[in-house]
Amino acid sequence: MMDSFIAIVLLLLANFTIVWTRQLSSGWIRVVLSAVAFLMLIPAFLFGLRALM
Repeated sequence: MMDSFIAIVLLLLANFTIVWTRQLSSGWIRVVLSAVAFLMLIPAFLFGLRALM
């Protein structure tokens, strides 16, 4: 149960970060935030798989 909650929270944070990053105009900040959002998807995927098992 907790694993699925963590996965959902990470997906929401990644989604918010991606949406916020697209509104920024600076180049390097945009790249860093996009990388952080992408890296948040990896544990979200793993927690989602763990919640299914």
